[in-house]
Amino acid sequence: MGDRLRVFINANQHATTHTWNGKPFLCVVDEDEALKRKNNNVNDISWDNNTIDVLFYVRKEDWPGRQKPVPNEFGYYDNVHMRILQCTDAEGIYTILLTTNSPKQIAE
Repeated sequence: MGDRLRVFINANQHATTHTWNGKPFLCVVDEDEALKRKNNNVNDISWDNNTIDVLFYVRKEDWPGRQKPVPNEFGYYDNVHMRILQCTDAEGIYTILLTTNSPKQIAE
C-alpha cells in the first residue's frame, strides 16, 4: 500500500502536480495510454476526433473531488473545462480519463 506513494505516485519519480476545480493534487499523467484509448489502441497522431483527452493515475485519498469521480461529471483540470469519461479504482488508485471538445480551425 505504501508503494503507491513511495514509488509510483512520487513527485521525485513520476508524479506531477495538477489541479481539479482549483485544488492541487499529485498524479501520474499517461499521454501514451490516453492516445491509445482515443485512437482505438493505436499510437497514431494522424487521426483526430477533435477532442483533447487526458489520462492520469491518482491515489484515492489524494483526489480533491467531493466523492469518487463518476463519468459525465464536469470540472476544471488545470483550468480547462473537461468531462470525466471513465474512472476505475484498482488497489486504491483511480485511473481517470478526461475529455473535452477541441474545435479545429478551417483551413483556407
